[in-house]
Amino acid sequence: MSEIQAHGLAVEIPSGWEGRVFRRAAAGEVQAEGVTGAAAPMGELTFPVVHVATIPIPNDAADYGSDVVASLGPDDAFIVLKEFEPKDASTPLFERQGLPRDLTPEDFDPAALQRQLAGQAGRQVFFHEAGRAFCVYVVLGSYSRRNEIVPAVNVVLSGIRIESGAEG
Repeated sequence: MSEIQAHGLAVEIPSGWEGRVFRRAAAGEVQAEGVTGAAAPMGELTFPVVHVATIPIPNDAADYGSDVVASLGPDDAFIVLKEFEPKDASTPLFERQGLPRDLTPEDFDPAALQRQLAGQAGRQVFFHEAGRAFCVYVVLGSYSRRNEIVPAVNVVLSGIRIESGAEG
């Protein structure tokens, strides 16, 4: 395993997976190296995003990977950890305490996908940890193979560290 870290987030990347931690540029900011795409509109805040997948992740991938998931094969997975404003951590949407690190195959549903593709399944959970608000979104390349894929997803989730007080 190798570790990547930035913006108060660290992720252990298993062999055969790839990942990145990035923050899109705000209006007027220079874009971080390796992240392409337009800066956020004037006045919009940007926060860190983590992508981890069993397939190559393009530098210009959308935050929730809508342009990545079509490439998932039946044994693949794509994981997104997206941060929101710290003040959101105390709202009802983010009331769950802590990143779920032990998902079960029954947690996944084809109807839970941002972009529904035949055979795939997803899981989305909003939570707060270390005073920060997040959403974790996981897409499995095959709903029928979820029993085989979910344990590998949990390895990634268990290797995520979230530090408090990080800047957005």
